[in-house]
Amino acid sequence: MKRNRTLAGALALILICSAFLFSGCSSKPSGSASSPKETSSEGKSTEKKVTLEYYSWGDEDAYMPEIVDAFNAQSASTQVNLTIVPTSGGTEYEDKIVALLASGADMDLFGASTVKLFIKYRDAGNLSDMTDAIQKAGIDLNQYGDDFQSTLKDGKCYALPYRFTAQALFYNKKIFDAEGISYPEQLTWEEYAKLAKQLTKTRDDGTVQWGGFLPTWLGEPIMAVQMGSSVLDEDTGPLKQWLGFLGQIYNEDKSHMSFEEMNSTSTDWLKIFLNGDVALLPNGEWTIGNAQKELKDNPDLAGKCEIGVTYMPLPDSVKDPVTVGGHNTFIMINSRSEKFDNAFEFVQYLTGPEGAEYLVKGGMLPSYSDDSITKLYQETAKLDSTDAFFQTKTRYESEPVAIFSEIDTIWREEKELYLIGEKTLDEAISSFAERREPILNP
Repeated sequence: MKRNRTLAGALALILICSAFLFSGCSSKPSGSASSPKETSSEGKSTEKKVTLEYYSWGDEDAYMPEIVDAFNAQSASTQVNLTIVPTSGGTEYEDKIVALLASGADMDLFGASTVKLFIKYRDAGNLSDMTDAIQKAGIDLNQYGDDFQSTLKDGKCYALPYRFTAQALFYNKKIFDAEGISYPEQLTWEEYAKLAKQLTKTRDDGTVQWGGFLPTWLGEPIMAVQMGSSVLDEDTGPLKQWLGFLGQIYNEDKSHMSFEEMNSTSTDWLKIFLNGDVALLPNGEWTIGNAQKELKDNPDLAGKCEIGVTYMPLPDSVKDPVTVGGHNTFIMINSRSEKFDNAFEFVQYLTGPEGAEYLVKGGMLPSYSDDSITKLYQETAKLDSTDAFFQTKTRYESEPVAIFSEIDTIWREEKELYLIGEKTLDEAISSFAERREPILNP
């Protein structure tokens, strides 16, 4: 899952670490990558096996340890030590990876949860070229679709996807039943806003039932992406339309917890939904797996939310289901690793049918798919319908070019300034266009 980024955190990352991250140097790794605040799943090592260090982020704890243990049990040559970096809504994992890359610490494998992060690491020279190994293994990259092909650089592949993302509209059936309202199907964003406002109320005990909840870290301009646009487009009309919509639901209708309240209270998007305090939740398919783990860890939440899912709301100008997503959670090999063959052995396991089965059992949609995997997911997810994941077009949230990440940061900064009342809508869009201009046209 993706997480909230504060401006301070982003600036600190850029000012302190960027020089190291983007150096692309290739000195021999040394030192320890462990931290007392991190949890590590090391399994049973043997002298005969080559040991790999693999870093992942907090949400992956729901399924990645089991995948690593299964791989270690069946591999005669390779032992993977998994380190999960705890995350609490900020940039903890990204900061850790930056530090490891800068110091040349012992790290063979690491992941990225977005295209823009993968591209940053790729263009910084931090990733090993997997092209020859992929061809030798007979892996068909066409299975990942046209969007993934655009991430190749000069025809070379530097990462493989293991999770497929499709954002959708989740809802709490219990709230709809109590209100006597039919479950939502394919809505427009305008219809979504009206429904969210209708379902927002203050209960007798003083608590709030929110019509919808759109977390701060879900920062991509969803409506603009659905319209085929992005933060790189010369025409900022779709961005302005989406930003104005956010201002409506957060600050005018007050049907969603405001940006300021979410930031000041560090509200957990999943817990507030599972606690029965949110009717509508636009979010990613990871919601299912994360919810299963959360309910297991916190049984007091059980029975307060019955999850339904339907297609992501659409702009008025778009008629067929389309959402933000695609094959965009990646496994990568550090360019400094001296254990490429062993690392690729794990990459192939994670991104193949074996890893896919464990991902499905963890509530995730794997990039690898066949009829049996699709059937297993439908059985495991325990939803009335999974059409919102399988019967919709997906578009990457970002474009696979180096400048995207920098411009996306500007977009998120200007968006927040508007939503907390520091700028008007016109001022935010104008400032965004002005600030990105020297990056688009240096």
